[in-house]
Amino acid sequence: EESDYYLQFSKNKITFEGVSKSKLTNVFFDESNTQVFSIKSGDFTEVIVKSPNPSFCKKFKIEEKGRVISIKFSPDQSILALQRTQTAVEFLTFSDGNVSKEFTETFKGCTLLGYIWAGKTEVVFVSDSGIKLCKVDVNTGSVHTVKNLSLTINWFTYYSPICLILLNVGVPHGNSMQLLQIKQNQILKLAKFDVDCDSGVNKLKKNAIAERDVALGVVYNQPRILLMNYQTVNTGVQTEVIVYTIIKLAAVKKTNVLRIHQSGRFALNLVDNLIIVHNQLMKSSLVFDITDAEFQGVVIYHLPVIEPKTIKPFDEEQPPSSSVTQKFCELYSPNWIMFQPNIVMDVKAGCLWTLELILMGFYKYIEDKKELVKFLLLRSNSKFIIARTLSSLMDEGGGRLEELAEIFDQINIVYKNYLEQSMKSQIGLPPSMSKPDDDPVVEFRTVIDQSFIYTYVFCKLAERVYNEANKKQSRLLSWTLLEYIRSLADLQIPAQHFLYELLINCLVLTDSYYQLHQL
Repeated sequence: EESDYYLQFSKNKITFEGVSKSKLTNVFFDESNTQVFSIKSGDFTEVIVKSPNPSFCKKFKIEEKGRVISIKFSPDQSILALQRTQTAVEFLTFSDGNVSKEFTETFKGCTLLGYIWAGKTEVVFVSDSGIKLCKVDVNTGSVHTVKNLSLTINWFTYYSPICLILLNVGVPHGNSMQLLQIKQNQILKLAKFDVDCDSGVNKLKKNAIAERDVALGVVYNQPRILLMNYQTVNTGVQTEVIVYTIIKLAAVKKTNVLRIHQSGRFALNLVDNLIIVHNQLMKSSLVFDITDAEFQGVVIYHLPVIEPKTIKPFDEEQPPSSSVTQKFCELYSPNWIMFQPNIVMDVKAGCLWTLELILMGFYKYIEDKKELVKFLLLRSNSKFIIARTLSSLMDEGGGRLEELAEIFDQINIVYKNYLEQSMKSQIGLPPSMSKPDDDPVVEFRTVIDQSFIYTYVFCKLAERVYNEANKKQSRLLSWTLLEYIRSLADLQIPAQHFLYELLINCLVLTDSYYQLHQL
Protein backbone atom coordinates (compact mmCIF):
# COMPACT_ATOMS: atom_id res chain seq x y z
CA GLU A 1 0.00 0.00 0.00
CA GLU A 2 1.13 3.59 -0.60
CA SER A 3 2.80 5.30 2.31
CA ASP A 4 2.91 8.90 3.47
CA TYR A 5 6.39 8.30 4.91
CA TYR A 6 9.84 7.43 3.53
CA LEU A 7 11.48 6.25 6.75
CA GLN A 8 10.46 3.94 9.58
CA PHE A 9 11.98 2.11 12.52
CA SER A 10 12.45 -1.64 12.37
CA LYS A 11 9.91 -3.66 14.33
CA ASN A 12 12.58 -5.55 16.30
CA LYS A 13 13.72 -2.77 18.62
CA ILE A 14 16.02 -3.43 21.56
CA THR A 15 14.82 -2.22 24.95
CA PHE A 16 17.18 -1.57 27.84
CA GLU A 17 17.31 0.24 31.17
CA GLY A 18 17.70 3.91 30.21
CA VAL A 19 19.78 6.67 31.80
CA SER A 20 18.41 7.52 35.25
CA LYS A 21 19.91 9.78 37.93
CA SER A 22 17.63 8.37 40.62
CA LYS A 23 18.56 4.77 39.82
CA LEU A 24 22.21 5.71 39.19
CA THR A 25 22.01 4.10 35.73
CA ASN A 26 24.30 5.04 32.86
CA VAL A 27 24.19 3.79 29.25
CA PHE A 28 26.95 3.10 26.70
CA PHE A 29 26.83 1.82 23.14
CA ASP A 30 29.59 -0.10 21.37
CA GLU A 31 29.16 0.37 17.61
CA SER A 32 31.68 -2.34 16.67
CA ASN A 33 29.75 -5.15 18.39
CA THR A 34 26.31 -3.44 18.39
CA GLN A 35 26.00 -3.81 22.18
CA VAL A 36 24.14 -1.58 24.64
CA PHE A 37 25.52 -1.52 28.20
CA SER A 38 23.22 -0.41 31.04
CA ILE A 39 25.38 0.15 34.12
CA LYS A 40 23.74 0.47 37.53
CA SER A 41 25.87 1.67 40.43
CA GLY A 42 25.34 0.44 44.00
CA ASP A 43 27.13 -1.90 46.41
CA PHE A 44 28.22 -3.66 43.20
CA THR A 45 28.24 -2.37 39.62
CA GLU A 46 25.53 -4.29 37.76
CA VAL A 47 26.01 -4.51 33.98
CA ILE A 48 23.23 -5.60 31.59
CA VAL A 49 24.28 -6.03 27.94
CA LYS A 50 21.68 -6.05 25.13
CA SER A 51 22.28 -6.73 21.43
CA PRO A 52 20.45 -7.85 18.26
CA ASN A 53 22.78 -10.88 18.46
CA PRO A 54 21.37 -13.09 21.29
CA SER A 55 24.80 -14.58 22.07
CA PHE A 56 26.09 -11.03 22.78
CA CYS A 57 23.45 -10.42 25.51
CA LYS A 58 24.63 -10.92 29.10
CA LYS A 59 24.29 -9.80 32.70
CA PHE A 60 27.05 -9.68 35.33
CA LYS A 61 28.30 -7.82 38.40
CA ILE A 62 31.70 -6.23 38.94
CA GLU A 63 33.26 -4.49 41.90
CA GLU A 64 32.11 -0.90 42.48
CA LYS A 65 35.17 1.32 41.86
CA GLY A 66 33.66 4.57 40.63
CA ARG A 67 32.02 5.96 37.50
CA VAL A 68 32.58 4.14 34.18
CA ILE A 69 33.25 6.38 31.16
CA SER A 70 33.67 3.67 28.51
CA ILE A 71 33.02 -0.09 28.30
CA LYS A 72 33.54 -2.55 25.40
CA PHE A 73 34.01 -6.27 24.84
CA SER A 74 36.64 -7.69 22.50
CA PRO A 75 35.18 -8.93 19.17
CA ASP A 76 35.00 -12.55 20.42
CA GLN A 77 33.46 -11.39 23.75
CA SER A 78 36.27 -13.00 25.79
CA ILE A 79 37.79 -9.81 27.32
CA LEU A 80 35.98 -6.79 28.76
CA ALA A 81 37.78 -3.44 28.71
CA LEU A 82 36.50 -0.55 30.80
CA GLN A 83 37.74 2.95 31.45
CA ARG A 84 36.96 4.97 34.59
CA THR A 85 39.64 7.67 34.39
CA GLN A 86 41.76 9.33 31.72
CA THR A 87 44.86 7.49 32.94
CA ALA A 88 43.90 3.78 33.00
CA VAL A 89 41.95 0.96 31.32
CA GLU A 90 40.90 -2.18 33.21
CA PHE A 91 40.71 -5.60 31.53
CA LEU A 92 38.48 -8.38 32.89
CA THR A 93 37.89 -11.98 31.86
CA PHE A 94 34.95 -14.12 32.95
CA SER A 95 34.26 -17.69 33.91
CA ASP A 96 30.63 -18.82 34.42
CA GLY A 97 29.47 -15.20 34.52
CA ASN A 98 31.92 -14.20 37.27
CA VAL A 99 35.11 -12.18 36.95
CA SER A 100 38.02 -14.63 36.81
CA LYS A 101 40.91 -12.28 36.04
CA GLU A 102 41.48 -8.55 36.33
CA PHE A 103 44.44 -6.37 35.33
CA THR A 104 45.03 -2.69 34.52
CA GLU A 105 47.02 -0.74 31.94
CA THR A 106 48.02 2.73 33.20
CA PHE A 107 49.19 5.81 31.28
CA LYS A 108 51.56 8.49 32.51
CA GLY A 109 52.16 11.96 31.12
CA CYS A 110 49.15 11.92 28.79
CA THR A 111 45.35 12.03 28.77
CA LEU A 112 43.66 8.89 27.47
CA LEU A 113 40.90 9.90 25.01
CA GLY A 114 39.64 6.36 24.46
CA TYR A 115 40.41 2.89 23.15
CA ILE A 116 39.35 0.59 20.29
CA TRP A 117 39.34 -3.17 19.92
CA ALA A 118 41.07 -3.87 16.58
CA GLY A 119 41.09 -7.68 16.95
CA LYS A 120 40.52 -10.51 19.44
CA THR A 121 43.49 -9.43 21.56
CA GLU A 122 44.56 -6.23 19.75
CA VAL A 123 43.60 -2.95 21.36
CA VAL A 124 44.38 0.61 20.24
CA PHE A 125 44.82 3.32 22.87
CA VAL A 126 44.27 6.90 21.72
CA SER A 127 45.72 9.65 23.92
CA ASP A 128 46.31 13.36 23.42
CA SER A 129 49.95 12.58 22.58
CA GLY A 130 49.57 9.65 20.19
CA ILE A 131 48.32 6.20 19.31
CA LYS A 132 49.47 2.89 20.72
CA LEU A 133 48.60 -0.51 19.22
CA CYS A 134 48.92 -3.20 21.90
CA LYS A 135 48.41 -6.93 22.39
CA VAL A 136 46.53 -8.09 25.48
CA ASP A 137 47.91 -11.28 27.04
CA VAL A 138 45.22 -12.74 29.29
CA ASN A 139 47.46 -15.54 30.61
CA THR A 140 50.09 -13.20 32.05
CA GLY A 141 47.64 -10.35 32.69
CA SER A 142 49.76 -7.89 30.73
CA VAL A 143 49.58 -5.53 27.76
CA HIS A 144 52.46 -5.36 25.24
CA THR A 145 53.04 -2.44 22.86
CA VAL A 146 53.27 -3.49 19.20
CA LYS A 147 53.36 -0.07 17.47
CA ASN A 148 53.53 3.53 18.62
CA LEU A 149 52.74 6.75 16.77
CA SER A 150 53.32 10.21 18.27
CA LEU A 151 50.74 12.85 17.31
CA THR A 152 48.93 15.71 19.02
CA ILE A 153 45.33 14.45 19.07
CA ASN A 154 42.21 16.37 20.13
CA TRP A 155 39.56 13.73 19.43
CA PHE A 156 38.95 10.66 17.26
CA THR A 157 36.21 8.66 15.60
CA TYR A 158 36.34 5.06 14.39
CA TYR A 159 34.79 2.93 11.64
CA SER A 160 35.15 -0.70 12.68
CA PRO A 161 34.31 -2.72 9.51
CA ILE A 162 37.57 -1.60 7.86
CA CYS A 163 39.41 -0.38 11.00
CA LEU A 164 39.59 3.29 9.96
CA ILE A 165 40.46 5.90 12.59
CA LEU A 166 39.91 9.60 11.89
CA LEU A 167 41.83 11.95 14.19
CA ASN A 168 41.51 15.68 14.72
CA VAL A 169 45.17 16.65 15.11
CA GLY A 170 47.36 19.67 15.80
CA VAL A 171 46.21 22.80 17.56
CA PRO A 172 42.98 22.46 19.58
CA HIS A 173 39.85 23.60 17.69
CA GLY A 174 41.78 23.30 14.41
CA ASN A 175 40.65 21.73 11.14
CA SER A 176 43.56 19.32 10.48
CA MET A 177 42.60 15.66 10.18
CA GLN A 178 44.69 12.49 10.01
CA LEU A 179 43.25 9.25 8.66
CA LEU A 180 44.73 5.96 9.87
CA GLN A 181 44.02 2.28 9.32
CA ILE A 182 44.88 -0.56 11.68
CA LYS A 183 45.91 -3.55 9.58
CA GLN A 184 47.98 -6.67 10.29
CA ASN A 185 49.55 -5.28 13.48
CA GLN A 186 50.43 -2.03 11.73
CA ILE A 187 49.23 1.56 12.11
CA LEU A 188 49.00 2.80 8.51
CA LYS A 189 49.00 6.57 7.89
CA LEU A 190 46.59 6.98 4.98
CA ALA A 191 46.15 10.73 4.49
CA LYS A 192 46.43 14.05 6.27
CA PHE A 193 44.08 16.80 5.14
CA ASP A 194 42.40 20.03 6.23
CA VAL A 195 38.62 20.26 6.16
CA ASP A 196 36.78 23.29 4.80
CA CYS A 197 34.93 24.84 7.65
CA ASP A 198 33.52 28.02 6.25
CA SER A 199 32.58 30.14 9.23
CA GLY A 200 30.97 32.66 6.91
CA VAL A 201 31.14 36.32 7.93
CA ASN A 202 34.09 36.17 10.31
CA LYS A 203 36.84 34.55 8.24
CA LEU A 204 39.43 35.10 10.97
CA LYS A 205 37.59 32.86 13.43
CA LYS A 206 38.11 29.20 12.58
CA ASN A 207 35.14 26.97 13.19
CA ALA A 208 36.02 24.28 15.68
CA ILE A 209 35.12 20.87 14.27
CA ALA A 210 33.28 18.88 16.89
CA GLU A 211 33.38 15.10 17.04
CA ARG A 212 29.55 14.99 17.06
CA ASP A 213 29.50 16.73 13.64
CA VAL A 214 31.57 14.04 11.91
CA ALA A 215 30.46 10.59 10.72
CA LEU A 216 32.44 7.83 9.04
CA GLY A 217 30.75 5.31 6.79
CA VAL A 218 30.58 3.62 3.41
CA VAL A 219 28.28 4.92 0.66
CA TYR A 220 28.26 3.12 -2.71
CA ASN A 221 31.25 1.02 -1.67
CA GLN A 222 33.44 4.08 -1.07
CA PRO A 223 34.52 5.02 2.47
CA ARG A 224 33.26 8.56 3.20
CA ILE A 225 33.71 11.22 5.86
CA LEU A 226 30.55 13.28 6.43
CA LEU A 227 30.92 16.67 8.08
CA MET A 228 28.13 18.96 9.29
CA ASN A 229 29.17 22.49 8.36
CA TYR A 230 27.29 25.35 10.01
CA GLN A 231 27.70 28.51 7.91
CA THR A 232 26.98 31.95 9.29
CA VAL A 233 25.26 34.07 6.65
CA ASN A 234 23.43 37.40 6.85
CA THR A 235 20.11 35.63 7.43
CA GLY A 236 21.42 33.43 10.26
CA VAL A 237 23.03 30.01 10.27
CA GLN A 238 22.74 27.75 7.25
CA THR A 239 23.87 24.15 7.31
CA GLU A 240 25.36 21.87 4.73
CA VAL A 241 26.91 18.41 4.85
CA ILE A 242 30.33 18.12 3.23
CA VAL A 243 31.17 14.65 1.91
CA TYR A 244 34.83 13.68 1.69
CA THR A 245 35.55 10.49 -0.26
CA ILE A 246 38.49 8.30 0.72
CA ILE A 247 39.84 7.24 -2.67
CA LYS A 248 41.59 3.85 -2.76
CA LEU A 249 42.38 4.29 0.97
CA ALA A 250 45.06 6.80 -0.04
CA ALA A 251 43.70 10.25 -0.86
CA VAL A 252 40.84 12.20 0.72
CA LYS A 253 38.88 14.51 -1.60
CA LYS A 254 35.93 16.81 -1.04
CA THR A 255 33.47 15.38 -3.58
CA ASN A 256 29.92 16.34 -2.57
CA VAL A 257 28.03 19.03 -0.67
CA LEU A 258 24.48 18.41 0.55
CA ARG A 259 22.44 21.62 0.63
CA ILE A 260 20.06 21.60 3.57
CA HIS A 261 18.54 25.13 3.54
CA GLN A 262 17.33 24.71 7.12
CA SER A 263 18.56 25.72 10.52
CA GLY A 264 18.30 23.42 13.52
CA ARG A 265 20.06 20.61 15.34
CA PHE A 266 21.19 17.90 12.92
CA ALA A 267 22.30 14.26 13.01
CA LEU A 268 23.23 11.77 10.29
CA ASN A 269 22.41 8.19 9.31
CA LEU A 270 23.18 6.04 6.27
CA VAL A 271 20.42 3.77 4.92
CA ASP A 272 20.70 1.73 1.70
CA ASN A 273 23.39 4.07 0.29
CA LEU A 274 21.29 7.17 1.02
CA ILE A 275 22.45 9.89 3.41
CA ILE A 276 19.72 10.81 5.89
CA VAL A 277 19.95 14.19 7.64
CA HIS A 278 17.65 14.44 10.70
CA ASN A 279 16.61 17.86 11.99
CA GLN A 280 15.60 17.60 15.63
CA LEU A 281 14.23 21.16 15.73
CA MET A 282 11.97 20.76 12.66
CA LYS A 283 11.17 17.10 13.53
CA SER A 284 11.85 15.99 9.96
CA SER A 285 14.45 14.10 7.92
CA LEU A 286 16.01 14.88 4.55
CA VAL A 287 17.09 12.18 2.08
CA PHE A 288 20.13 12.66 -0.20
CA ASP A 289 21.48 10.41 -2.95
CA ILE A 290 25.03 11.33 -3.94
CA THR A 291 24.96 9.54 -7.31
CA ASP A 292 22.13 11.70 -8.48
CA ALA A 293 23.60 15.00 -9.68
CA GLU A 294 25.29 16.60 -12.65
CA PHE A 295 29.04 17.07 -12.42
CA GLN A 296 30.01 20.67 -11.61
CA GLY A 297 33.77 21.00 -11.70
CA VAL A 298 35.17 19.12 -8.76
CA VAL A 299 32.48 19.22 -6.08
CA ILE A 300 28.91 18.08 -6.80
CA TYR A 301 26.09 19.94 -5.02
CA HIS A 302 22.92 18.08 -4.06
CA LEU A 303 19.41 18.96 -2.99
CA PRO A 304 17.22 16.41 -1.18
CA VAL A 305 15.71 13.67 -3.37
CA ILE A 306 12.29 14.53 -1.96
CA GLU A 307 10.58 17.00 0.40
CA PRO A 308 11.56 16.70 4.10
CA LYS A 309 9.25 14.46 6.11
CA THR A 310 9.02 13.02 9.59
CA ILE A 311 9.94 9.40 10.33
CA LYS A 312 6.80 7.21 10.44
CA PRO A 313 5.28 7.52 13.95
CA PHE A 314 5.66 4.58 16.32
CA ASP A 315 3.16 1.76 16.11
CA GLU A 316 1.01 2.26 19.19
CA GLU A 317 -0.15 -1.36 19.10
CA GLN A 318 3.29 -2.74 19.86
CA PRO A 319 2.99 -5.15 22.79
CA PRO A 320 4.94 -4.17 25.89
CA SER A 321 8.33 -5.83 26.18
CA SER A 322 8.54 -8.50 28.87
CA SER A 323 11.68 -7.00 30.41
CA VAL A 324 10.87 -3.30 30.25
CA THR A 325 7.43 -1.77 30.71
CA GLN A 326 5.99 0.04 27.71
CA LYS A 327 7.43 3.53 27.50
CA PHE A 328 6.37 6.57 25.58
CA CYS A 329 8.98 7.26 22.90
CA GLU A 330 9.01 10.73 21.37
CA LEU A 331 10.03 11.18 17.73
CA TYR A 332 13.15 13.38 17.30
CA SER A 333 13.64 13.44 21.06
CA PRO A 334 16.53 15.52 22.48
CA ASN A 335 17.65 12.19 24.04
CA TRP A 336 18.24 10.62 20.63
CA ILE A 337 21.78 9.65 19.63
CA MET A 338 22.54 8.41 16.09
CA PHE A 339 25.17 5.77 15.33
CA GLN A 340 26.34 4.64 11.90
CA PRO A 341 25.12 3.36 9.69
CA ASN A 342 21.41 3.29 10.61
CA ILE A 343 21.04 3.12 14.41
CA VAL A 344 18.91 5.50 16.48
CA MET A 345 19.02 5.24 20.26
CA ASP A 346 16.88 6.96 22.89
CA VAL A 347 19.14 6.79 25.94
CA LYS A 348 16.47 7.94 28.40
CA ALA A 349 13.51 5.87 27.18
CA GLY A 350 15.82 2.87 26.76
CA CYS A 351 15.11 1.98 23.12
CA LEU A 352 17.37 1.20 20.17
CA TRP A 353 16.07 0.95 16.61
CA THR A 354 17.45 0.51 13.12
CA LEU A 355 16.18 2.91 10.48
CA GLU A 356 14.67 1.52 7.26
CA LEU A 357 13.38 2.97 3.99
CA ILE A 358 9.72 2.78 3.00
CA LEU A 359 10.07 2.59 -0.78
CA MET A 360 6.31 3.03 -1.31
CA GLY A 361 6.70 6.54 0.10
CA PHE A 362 9.14 7.40 -2.70
CA TYR A 363 6.77 5.74 -5.21
CA LYS A 364 4.00 8.04 -4.03
CA TYR A 365 5.95 11.31 -3.96
CA ILE A 366 8.47 11.13 -6.84
CA GLU A 367 6.22 12.18 -9.73
CA ASP A 368 8.76 11.85 -12.56
CA LYS A 369 8.62 8.10 -13.21
CA LYS A 370 12.00 8.02 -15.00
CA GLU A 371 13.61 9.64 -11.95
CA LEU A 372 11.72 7.23 -9.70
CA VAL A 373 13.00 4.14 -11.56
CA LYS A 374 16.54 5.56 -11.66
CA PHE A 375 16.31 5.96 -7.86
CA LEU A 376 14.70 2.54 -7.27
CA LEU A 377 17.29 0.71 -9.38
CA LEU A 378 19.85 1.75 -6.75
CA ARG A 379 17.83 0.50 -3.77
CA SER A 380 17.65 -3.01 -2.40
CA ASN A 381 14.30 -4.88 -2.43
CA SER A 382 12.83 -2.51 -5.04
CA LYS A 383 11.89 -4.97 -7.84
CA PHE A 384 8.17 -5.14 -7.11
CA ILE A 385 7.85 -1.36 -6.80
CA ILE A 386 9.58 -0.96 -10.20
CA ALA A 387 7.05 -3.50 -11.59
CA ARG A 388 4.24 -1.47 -10.04
CA THR A 389 5.62 1.73 -11.64
CA LEU A 390 5.69 0.08 -15.09
CA SER A 391 2.15 -1.31 -14.63
CA SER A 392 0.80 2.11 -13.59
CA LEU A 393 2.32 3.73 -16.72
CA MET A 394 0.83 1.01 -18.93
CA ASP A 395 -2.57 1.54 -17.30
CA GLU A 396 -2.43 5.19 -18.35
CA GLY A 397 -2.48 4.19 -22.04
CA GLY A 398 -0.42 4.86 -25.15
CA GLY A 399 0.45 8.42 -24.15
CA ARG A 400 3.17 7.14 -21.80
CA LEU A 401 4.79 4.82 -24.37
CA GLU A 402 7.81 7.07 -24.99
CA GLU A 403 8.41 7.29 -21.24
CA LEU A 404 8.11 3.50 -20.91
CA ALA A 405 10.65 3.06 -23.72
CA GLU A 406 13.19 5.22 -21.86
CA ILE A 407 12.54 3.34 -18.60
CA PHE A 408 13.04 -0.01 -20.38
CA ASP A 409 16.43 1.32 -21.56
CA GLN A 410 17.33 2.31 -17.97
CA ILE A 411 16.39 -1.16 -16.71
CA ASN A 412 18.11 -3.03 -19.53
CA ILE A 413 21.41 -1.13 -19.28
CA VAL A 414 21.67 -2.47 -15.72
CA TYR A 415 20.56 -5.93 -16.93
CA LYS A 416 23.24 -5.84 -19.67
CA ASN A 417 25.96 -4.91 -17.14
CA TYR A 418 24.85 -7.78 -14.94
CA LEU A 419 24.94 -10.27 -17.85
CA GLU A 420 28.44 -9.10 -18.84
CA GLN A 421 29.75 -9.43 -15.28
CA SER A 422 28.19 -12.88 -14.91
CA MET A 423 29.85 -13.94 -18.16
CA LYS A 424 33.26 -12.63 -17.04
CA SER A 425 33.04 -14.38 -13.68
CA GLN A 426 32.09 -17.64 -15.43
CA ILE A 427 35.15 -17.53 -17.69
CA GLY A 428 37.32 -16.75 -14.68
CA LEU A 429 38.48 -13.17 -15.29
CA PRO A 430 39.85 -11.43 -12.20
CA PRO A 431 37.28 -9.16 -10.48
CA SER A 432 39.30 -6.03 -11.31
CA MET A 433 38.79 -6.72 -15.03
CA SER A 434 35.14 -7.52 -14.66
CA LYS A 435 34.07 -4.26 -13.02
CA PRO A 436 33.05 -1.50 -15.45
CA ASP A 437 35.26 1.53 -14.79
CA ASP A 438 32.65 4.08 -15.79
CA ASP A 439 29.94 2.91 -13.41
CA PRO A 440 31.16 2.67 -9.81
CA VAL A 441 27.71 1.84 -8.46
CA VAL A 442 26.79 -0.96 -10.88
CA GLU A 443 27.00 -3.64 -8.19
CA PHE A 444 24.26 -1.95 -6.14
CA ARG A 445 21.74 -1.83 -8.92
CA THR A 446 18.61 -3.95 -8.81
CA VAL A 447 18.59 -6.29 -11.80
CA ILE A 448 15.23 -6.73 -13.52
CA ASP A 449 15.52 -9.62 -15.96
CA GLN A 450 13.17 -10.70 -18.75
CA SER A 451 11.36 -13.39 -16.79
CA PHE A 452 10.58 -10.95 -13.94
CA ILE A 453 9.12 -8.30 -16.26
CA TYR A 454 7.22 -11.00 -18.17
CA THR A 455 5.71 -12.51 -14.99
CA TYR A 456 4.96 -9.40 -12.94
CA VAL A 457 4.22 -6.79 -15.60
CA PHE A 458 3.25 -8.20 -19.02
CA CYS A 459 1.38 -11.33 -17.86
CA LYS A 460 -0.66 -9.34 -15.34
CA LEU A 461 -1.83 -6.96 -18.07
CA ALA A 462 -2.34 -9.87 -20.51
CA GLU A 463 -4.61 -11.59 -17.98
CA ARG A 464 -6.84 -8.51 -17.83
CA VAL A 465 -6.81 -8.13 -21.62
CA TYR A 466 -7.89 -11.75 -22.19
CA ASN A 467 -10.56 -11.65 -19.48
CA GLU A 468 -12.09 -8.45 -20.82
CA ALA A 469 -11.30 -9.18 -24.52
CA ASN A 470 -10.23 -5.53 -24.68
CA LYS A 471 -8.71 -4.83 -28.11
CA LYS A 472 -7.48 -1.34 -27.18
CA GLN A 473 -5.62 -2.70 -24.15
CA SER A 474 -4.32 -5.57 -26.26
CA ARG A 475 -2.84 -3.12 -28.78
CA LEU A 476 -1.20 -1.23 -25.93
CA LEU A 477 0.29 -4.48 -24.63
CA SER A 478 1.62 -5.27 -28.14
CA TRP A 479 3.21 -1.82 -28.46
CA THR A 480 4.75 -2.06 -25.00
CA LEU A 481 6.11 -5.56 -25.68
CA LEU A 482 7.60 -4.36 -28.98
CA GLU A 483 9.24 -1.43 -27.15
CA TYR A 484 10.71 -3.78 -24.55
CA ILE A 485 12.02 -6.18 -27.23
CA ARG A 486 13.42 -3.15 -29.15
CA SER A 487 15.27 -2.04 -26.01
CA LEU A 488 16.76 -5.53 -25.55
CA ALA A 489 17.81 -5.61 -29.23
CA ASP A 490 19.47 -2.16 -29.02
CA LEU A 491 21.62 -3.51 -26.18
CA GLN A 492 22.28 -6.79 -28.02
CA ILE A 493 20.43 -8.88 -25.43
CA PRO A 494 18.61 -11.84 -27.05
CA ALA A 495 14.88 -11.71 -26.25
CA GLN A 496 13.49 -14.86 -24.61
CA HIS A 497 10.93 -16.98 -26.53
CA PHE A 498 8.12 -16.33 -24.00
CA LEU A 499 8.10 -12.62 -24.91
CA TYR A 500 7.51 -13.48 -28.59
CA GLU A 501 4.78 -15.99 -27.68
CA LEU A 502 2.91 -13.33 -25.71
CA LEU A 503 3.39 -10.78 -28.52
CA ILE A 504 2.05 -13.22 -31.16
CA ASN A 505 -1.03 -13.93 -29.00
CA CYS A 506 -1.70 -10.18 -28.63
CA LEU A 507 -1.32 -9.53 -32.36
CA VAL A 508 -3.69 -12.39 -33.19
CA LEU A 509 -6.22 -11.06 -30.65
CA THR A 510 -6.24 -7.66 -32.42
CA ASP A 511 -6.16 -9.14 -35.97
CA SER A 512 -2.80 -7.42 -36.53
CA TYR A 513 -1.69 -9.90 -39.19
CA TYR A 514 0.47 -7.37 -41.06
CA GLN A 515 2.54 -6.69 -37.89
CA LEU A 516 2.66 -10.43 -37.26
CA HIS A 517 4.10 -10.92 -40.73
CA GLN A 518 6.80 -8.29 -39.95
CA LEU A 519 8.16 -10.26 -36.95
